[in-house]
Amino acid sequence: MVLHDVDAEIANIKNRIDEIYKNRERYGIKGASTSEDIDAIAAESLRERRKDVEEKDIVGFVNDSNSVIKKLVGEGDSGRKVASIIGMGGLGKTTLARKIYNNEQVKKCFPLRAWGYVSNDYRARELLLSLLKCLLSTYEYHDLFKKKEDEVEDIAGSEEKLKTKVRECLKGKKYFVVLDDIWKTKVWNSIEDAFPDDDDGSVGRILITSREMEVPNYVGTISPYHLPFLNVEESWHLFSKKVFRGRECPSDLEPLGRSIVETCKGLPLAIVVLAGHVSKKEKSEREWTRIKKITWDLTQDKMKVMDILKLSYDSLPQRLKPCFLYFRIYPEDYEIRARDVIQMWMAEGFIQPREAAIQGAAEPEDVAEYYLDELVDRSLVQVASRKSDGRVKTCRIHDLLRDLCISESKSEKFMDICTDPNNMDTLSNANPRRLSIQCKEWSNVSTNNLNQLRSHSLFFFSEGRDLPVRPKSFKLARLIYFKAEGLMIDWKRMVHLRYLRIESSASIIPTSIRNLRNLETLDVRFAEMVPKEIWKLNRLKHLYIRMSALKVEILPKSQRKIKGNLQTLLLTCSKGEDLVSLLNNDIFPRLRKLMFCSYYTSNKPLPSLNHLTNLHSLKINNYLELPSDANVFPSNLTKITFHDFSELGNVRIFVKNMKTVGQLASLQVLKLIKIYTGVYFDINFGDGEFPQLKVFQMRGITVKSWRLEKGAMPCRQNLVIDNCLWLEEIPEELWSLTTLREVHVSNPNRRLADRLRSVELKNGCKLILSKLASELRSEEEGIN
Repeated sequence: MVLHDVDAEIANIKNRIDEIYKNRERYGIKGASTSEDIDAIAAESLRERRKDVEEKDIVGFVNDSNSVIKKLVGEGDSGRKVASIIGMGGLGKTTLARKIYNNEQVKKCFPLRAWGYVSNDYRARELLLSLLKCLLSTYEYHDLFKKKEDEVEDIAGSEEKLKTKVRECLKGKKYFVVLDDIWKTKVWNSIEDAFPDDDDGSVGRILITSREMEVPNYVGTISPYHLPFLNVEESWHLFSKKVFRGRECPSDLEPLGRSIVETCKGLPLAIVVLAGHVSKKEKSEREWTRIKKITWDLTQDKMKVMDILKLSYDSLPQRLKPCFLYFRIYPEDYEIRARDVIQMWMAEGFIQPREAAIQGAAEPEDVAEYYLDELVDRSLVQVASRKSDGRVKTCRIHDLLRDLCISESKSEKFMDICTDPNNMDTLSNANPRRLSIQCKEWSNVSTNNLNQLRSHSLFFFSEGRDLPVRPKSFKLARLIYFKAEGLMIDWKRMVHLRYLRIESSASIIPTSIRNLRNLETLDVRFAEMVPKEIWKLNRLKHLYIRMSALKVEILPKSQRKIKGNLQTLLLTCSKGEDLVSLLNNDIFPRLRKLMFCSYYTSNKPLPSLNHLTNLHSLKINNYLELPSDANVFPSNLTKITFHDFSELGNVRIFVKNMKTVGQLASLQVLKLIKIYTGVYFDINFGDGEFPQLKVFQMRGITVKSWRLEKGAMPCRQNLVIDNCLWLEEIPEELWSLTTLREVHVSNPNRRLADRLRSVELKNGCKLILSKLASELRSEEEGIN
């Protein structure tokens, strides 16, 4: 049979299946009573929960944290001291370290804190950058990647410069640093100079976590703390909390449940993963007896731990297994953006459009997000950070679970990883379906070997510059993620590509990109040059570019084919006129998320967006004139972020027209970030404004007075104030809101901090004060 006949036969089968599916009632086919129904119920449940066993649910560790904290704060008040937590993988070293890191006593003693993940696959540059991300403001951190005119490279490109920068941040301060998961003593040798000692007045405490006693014996100045296993009651409490979500375990199930938990021998990771598995099963004696029979006795032997983890993997629905194995593509301890992995799952075809219809989701991407939530709910994926609405923003995977991904991927021929360029010859001959290249040095990589690859998905993670790859033969690729310099691709034959992300500032995208007719996600925001042909990609759903990179004008509306499917659009414009030209036309009917920035303040008013009826999220950077008419915004808008308004006239217009934003009936999240000038300004929210707002954030703005009339923001649940150094008080009306759940104030001035300490909290509201450094500038300093 020729290929044409095979294609025709497959098409006929698909059409027949579709016909049966559409007419299932006529044929007497009832809705599935297992998979689909359970999926729909689970999706609804996940919408409400969207949480795993996070810090507030931590069981045990009370005595452990107190013991370690005593070691940290009770070792005098000078110099640099190094403490350590030692224990096997999965015992909870990171969880305990995080609990100590967020402890109020530790925060008070050490106002300056930083956290760095190390891992077995140690890279000094990434570790130092993770520390600086904690120590610097967002804007200062981004400046690390900007090369000065008189320098060869930016600060972020030099390990020595990064070490110097960390030392400068910590010098003369009281600081606390966590170095999580150190495997080898050479890690400490390479970064020790970054942490100042008492010779410059610094008071530093460094907490390391490790599996190996060799590390604390080498670097520690405080006796190490050996983390014990959970006792019987702690183990049962953790298990039941995960399985029953705060409800009581039925008395007839408790003896069986305790027997199941005993197989974990007090190992927290095994307990929460096993609990995630049990929580998805029927809560009956028959089912729990079956689970008890197939669980294994657990000792400190790693292979026994893997048996428990594998049990949970084997019980995953088939739809979730490839999603879980996909986390193998990332280096160890890598912090993964949820948005990225969801878009990759889509490109791989893990989520089909029909699944969205079955689960009642607006888009397949929503189904993918539910899948991620399910993996979190089963404790197979850990949440690193959440968005303001509670959704997962970034995540990571425990190294033991990553080991499980590796072993299962190998047995199922799902994916291969290359960490040694000398192995490229073998891999290119094997032609793995998916290949993640994580080599530190590219000098020995054979270009011929790379060009011979026939993989469908390729991931390049590298610190190196000028990767010698010219992948002309990647014609079968459906997904390419490239985090290195020097990629040059011939796009003409890559018609199957669905996802392309290039994190390289030196990249130039050729006009042949127009041939990528199946491309759904294009992320080239760092590219120096992007051609106008991108507007001809009619299947594109997510586009991230800088319009300053476009060396030609935007194509006329009549020639744009991109219009119908686009859901996410990020633009950085050099001219406000370009933005007006693009958005003043009704060409993006499905757009859900819009982010745009103008390098220069525009003299053009913000174009009307009310024709974008599906737009839910809007981020505006550095645009001069906000509208005075609320009808400019679409009625379904639920989230707005205003960022980097810094010119005086710009800010005055912004403040004047905030009432426009307050009229948006569906708005739930409002963020004001980096809005500052050489003068103070006031913010007033009137009665009836922001009727549905739940989350309000102010970060780095020069507001001095904030007034809240009765009836404004009646639904607010979460307030974040960060680095608003001149704000002197929070409206009294705020504390009377019965809906208020959490107020987080970071880096306040002394007057505001003192007033907040005397606030009487009501209705279970939680107040968090952080970064209360003694050197905070007083209210008399700075702006006049």
